[in-house]
Amino acid sequence: MPFQKFLPDPRLRPLVRVYWQMEEVHHAGQEEHRFLPERSVRLTFLAGSSWRGAVDGGDLEPLPQAALGGLTLQPQRVVSVGLTRVLGAELYPWGARQLLGWHAGVADLDLAEQYGADVRAICALLHLERWEEARQTLEAWLLRLWAERAVETGKGVRAGAQLYISLGSARLGTLAEELNISPRQLERQFVREVGVNAKTLARLIRFEEVHNRLLLDPSLPLAPLAHDLGFSDQAHLTREFRALSQMTPRTFAQWAEKRWRPVWERELEGAPVGVPGLELMQDRAD
Repeated sequence: MPFQKFLPDPRLRPLVRVYWQMEEVHHAGQEEHRFLPERSVRLTFLAGSSWRGAVDGGDLEPLPQAALGGLTLQPQRVVSVGLTRVLGAELYPWGARQLLGWHAGVADLDLAEQYGADVRAICALLHLERWEEARQTLEAWLLRLWAERAVETGKGVRAGAQLYISLGSARLGTLAEELNISPRQLERQFVREVGVNAKTLARLIRFEEVHNRLLLDPSLPLAPLAHDLGFSDQAHLTREFRALSQMTPRTFAQWAEKRWRPVWERELEGAPVGVPGLELMQDRAD
C-alpha cells in the first residue's frame, strides 16, 4: 500500500496538520532508514517491529506502539524488519502541547501507559489492516481530547502560525509589533503556548522546506533557494543543513535522487495543499 495522507476533521485543523498511513515490507538491504528533523510533532501508531537510534551508530531501542515526538535537531536512524504498518498524525507543536502535554526537550513520549485503551484499539485495527476504522478511532480520540483541553488561540500560537505561513522567515520583532506586544513578552508567551522557542521552530521550518524542495528537484540551485527562504547566503544555508542533517545539501540531493525521489513523488499524489487550519486561525484572529 502506498503512503497516503488525509485531512483531519475541520475542528482539529488548527491543531493537527494531517493524518498519514503507510505499509511496507522490509527485505534484506531495505531495513534501515534515516529520518531528518521535521517542523511537526509526530504522533505514530505502529504494528510491526522497528528500532531507533543515533545515525552515527550505537545501540538501538524498540519503537513503542504509540509515540509522540518531534522538533529535534538531530537525524534519527530507524531499522524495521518484515511487515510494518504505521498510522500517524502530524501536529503543530501547540496542538501537541494542548492535546497531549508535549514540549521540546523531552524524550519521545510513550503514550501506552496514559492512554492504554485507545492505543490498544488503534494498534489492533492496524494489525487487522482495518485502516479506515483505525483512522476513525484515532480521530475520535483526538476530538475527545480537543473537547476537554483545547484553549483559545493566544498571541504565541498566532505568532507560531505566521512562522509556518512565512516558511520560517517572519521575524519575532515584526510579529510582536503586529500583535501589539513587546518582543520579550511574545517570546515568553511563545514558549509557554507553543512548547518550543521561536528561533528553533523557524530553523526547523526552513530546514524542512529546503529538504522538500531538493527532494522535488535535486538539481535546484542553492543560491536562489537561500535567498528565497531568508538565509543570508548559500554558505549559511549549507551550514544550517549540515548542522541538522549531518550532510551537505548536495550530498542529500544525490542520495535522494537515487533512493527517495520516486517514493516522494508518490507521496505527493493527493497530498493536502497549503497549511490547513492556519489560514482559518488567522481569519479568526483578524
